[in-house]
Amino acid sequence: MRKGPPLRLKHAALALTSCFLLAGCFGSKKQLETSYYLIEFVSSRSNPKLIRETPIPYKVQVLNFKIPRSYDSIRIIARYSSHQIDYFRYSLWAVRPYVAVADLLVQQINTYHIFKDCQREFLDERPNYEISGEVSQIERFESASYSAAHLKMEYVLYDFDTRDILLRHKFDREVAVPAGNMSIFAKAVSDMVQEESETFLVDVVAYFDAGMDTLKVEPMGLPTPIER
Repeated sequence: MRKGPPLRLKHAALALTSCFLLAGCFGSKKQLETSYYLIEFVSSRSNPKLIRETPIPYKVQVLNFKIPRSYDSIRIIARYSSHQIDYFRYSLWAVRPYVAVADLLVQQINTYHIFKDCQREFLDERPNYEISGEVSQIERFESASYSAAHLKMEYVLYDFDTRDILLRHKFDREVAVPAGNMSIFAKAVSDMVQEESETFLVDVVAYFDAGMDTLKVEPMGLPTPIER
């Protein structure tokens, strides 16, 4: 009687066949790559209301903005409804948004030479004023029929010593973007940040040009007295 191949050869052939099958199943799949996106400043001095002959003679420190815990991520957020969000796995911010918007604001202030000195941090000197705020929502609206960049923010200027709020600027905007195009989404967010920070800076310049005595000052963080 004729004998078949040894058992170990059968096992080897089976293992080799399995390898080829796995290669056929997975080899054709496209490897997903992580992409990083920037909130970027486009350098220009195109706003005549911000162009000055001499800088305002004060030092200004720009702090990181506040951000809710659910948005404190480098992963770009998709919002599907009022109570449902998700995080894109392969589409990330290169810099966390609450840091990026502060960096962009400093670049704008220094491009226009609005103040004598503007930095993210003063080590050996005390600033006269500080700017901060909050990135309340930064996300991509996603539905079957609509996709948009959504940004809700606030800028605040306050006195460094007294902590009095001098100016606030709030906005809540959305811009329609093509579905699936993350680069255009990042540009839409960048454009909104740049436009709104310019609006805020126009108010800041007007504030100092008008003179601080004539404008309302709002105490910062002080409780409202309760009438008894």
